[in-house]
Amino acid sequence: MSQPKRVRTIDLDNPFAESFEGMCEILLIRHGEQQFFSNIPLGEALDAPLSALGRKQAEAVGQRLAPARLGAVYCSNMKRAYDTGYAIAKHHGLDPIVVDDLREIDLWKYAPQDKGLLDIYSREELAEIYREVSRTRKHSSYPHCEDSEEFKARIVAAIDRIAEESVGHRVAVACHGGVINAYLSHLFASGYDSLVPVHHTSITVIRAADSRRVALTINDYSHVMSFQSSRGDLNA
Repeated sequence: MSQPKRVRTIDLDNPFAESFEGMCEILLIRHGEQQFFSNIPLGEALDAPLSALGRKQAEAVGQRLAPARLGAVYCSNMKRAYDTGYAIAKHHGLDPIVVDDLREIDLWKYAPQDKGLLDIYSREELAEIYREVSRTRKHSSYPHCEDSEEFKARIVAAIDRIAEESVGHRVAVACHGGVINAYLSHLFASGYDSLVPVHHTSITVIRAADSRRVALTINDYSHVMSFQSSRGDLNA
C-alpha cells in the first residue's frame, strides 16, 4: 500500500503548484452585497438577500472562477451566501453544499429582532458603540452579540472539516466577512476578531495539509473593479 504524499511547507507556500496531491486549497469568498434599507429590522437584516449590486458581484466572481478546477462549492445556510455559491457552482456543473456552521456571527442576537437599531439606540449611542468596536476590533464590544469565542470555534471546526474532506482538490467556500476574519484570526493567532475589511465577493486563498495552514492571498476583489468604484453607506 503506497504512502500518502508528504507535503512540505514550501509546497503549501507555492502559488504555482500544479497538483494538490496531499493538500487542499480553499477559496474563502465573501458573499455579494446584501440588500439593506434604513433602520431595517434586525431579524430581516440577519438573512438579507443579495442586492442588485450583490448579484452583479456574485456573477463576476463566478465568471472569474469559471476556468478554475473546483472539486466542490460550499456555502453557509444564509441566502446571500447560497446565492453567491450558486453563481460560482453553476460554471462547474455543481450544486452548493450547505454547511450550517458557516453562518455569520449574529452581532445583535440578543436585541429585539422586530426593531431596527434606531428604535433601540439614538444615533449618538450607536456612534459610540461603533467607535468602541473600531477601537477594540472585538465582537464583544457589540452589546447584544453572540459569544465570539464560540463563533470562532464553530468556524474553525467547519473549515477544517472541509479541508479534511477535500484533500487533493481546490474548493470554494461562499461565506461571510466575519467567518473569513475568524479563520484568519485563528490562523495568525491574533487577539482581534476583525483583521481586515473583507470586500464583497473577495477571494482569500488558504492551503491546508494535515494540521498546517498557509494563507496565500487575502481579500482579492479585482474582479469587481471594472464596474464598482464605491461602497454603499449601509454595507460594510
